[in-house]
Amino acid sequence: MSWRDSITSIPGAVAHILNESANTLLSHSSALSGATVGSAFSGGSGSGSDAGGSEEGAPQGQYRGLPIPASLVREQWRLIFTSDANIQDLQAAIAHCRDLVLLSEELSEERRWLVRHLVDLRYSLQQLEEAQEQQSLSSDIVVMNAIRAVVGHHFVPHHPHHGKRSRLQAAARRNYCDHCTAIIWSVVQASYVCSDCGYLVHQKCIDSVKRVCAHVLVSERQYPVAEICPEIGLAAQGYKCAECGTLLNLKNSWIEPRLCDYSGLYFCPRCHWNDSNFIPARIIHNWDFSPRRVSRTSLQEIRLFLNKPLIRLEEDNPKLFVFVEKLCAVKKLRQNLVHMRHYLAACKLASDQKLVDQQLGGRRHLAQSNEFYSLSDLVQVDTGALTEFLQAVFKVFDDHIRSCHMCLAQAYICEICSNNEVIFPFDDGCIKCDQCNSIYHRVCLTRKNMICPKCTRIQERRLQLDRMKSTEEEDEDEEATDDGVAIAF
Repeated sequence: MSWRDSITSIPGAVAHILNESANTLLSHSSALSGATVGSAFSGGSGSGSDAGGSEEGAPQGQYRGLPIPASLVREQWRLIFTSDANIQDLQAAIAHCRDLVLLSEELSEERRWLVRHLVDLRYSLQQLEEAQEQQSLSSDIVVMNAIRAVVGHHFVPHHPHHGKRSRLQAAARRNYCDHCTAIIWSVVQASYVCSDCGYLVHQKCIDSVKRVCAHVLVSERQYPVAEICPEIGLAAQGYKCAECGTLLNLKNSWIEPRLCDYSGLYFCPRCHWNDSNFIPARIIHNWDFSPRRVSRTSLQEIRLFLNKPLIRLEEDNPKLFVFVEKLCAVKKLRQNLVHMRHYLAACKLASDQKLVDQQLGGRRHLAQSNEFYSLSDLVQVDTGALTEFLQAVFKVFDDHIRSCHMCLAQAYICEICSNNEVIFPFDDGCIKCDQCNSIYHRVCLTRKNMICPKCTRIQERRLQLDRMKSTEEEDEDEEATDDGVAIAF
């Protein structure tokens, strides 16, 4: 029997074990402890004892009462992805994992991990089916080079150099494995990188990855950590690394605890490389852009949040717009761009030229509203780059609107001063009525005590219509009364 055949038989054993565990859970109403099931499972293979050893030091009450122990889930990941599984094995594992999801408690941490694993299994099945289809068309395609999915990561082969010049640059720039922290010698060592979060790892270290993909965490959290360093303390972590579970010791520099200023958790030096980055919560609450030390997973998470417009800055901290002048200037420019976008959206020439896409690109949120900011927007506000960018976009939009006949046809004229000059809501010295959207000169409306003439006319017409309706109803009531009296006589 070849080594490939021996490895292929592993997923079948895993599926059998999972089937027995699911039947046991259905037959017994009492929950199993994590230590009992973990030891029984680790006895089946040599790799299980290594992974299960990291759970023995944890308190058993942490896993007691869970539908399936966390060690079993982690062990399932290791075995199914280290083997050369076929389509039938993956389909069986998907079916068992789906059953375990239904057995787990709703909104529990265990169900979240099971769902992640189910997504990875389905993704691996799809990749394997596509690779086999390509292999049937061409014998040169190798199935092992397909994308490998592990704990949410989608690993693809990493090729740091393609030409002579880029090869020299890659040799000068060292890459380190995010799992073992060793140097990746690209000339003699194969490496993989996650296409979602940028996790770089040796090929030999893929099956030992424990860190959940930062893209999965961002999708589940949907917002950066809003508290400033929510530290819980080493005792709450059981004096273990928050990622790999390594026991932390203040006496040894190799396993000293390192605090992550973003998550407030302690990590070992293997998971915390003393990388520095700005903290979103400190920017929102204190307008503080000073770099702080963060862990590797927090650094990847912040980078994924970097260009997502999720922060309602004026709602979270309105006082910033009082003390930071740059924010006030950016807010005014964004309000003007929002008004301009309505004109450009109704202009056929601007739509044909794709003027908004050419100027804003992937930052269309800057002209859609003035509420949401991304982390990169706030950094550029502090440096002044965003103000310059918005001023350049404003100039291009303004030139088009004032030279386009279709846009000029939607301009306003101040009816208070009866001036023939056309005005727009984004002009300086002009103000827009929030009720009827009419545009006036600010000075003219101030003379009218900020009372809009058009709104006054609309209100008078409504009162007149109400009086007419009430008069008609009274006449109808009188006629009905007269008719009733006449019938009575």
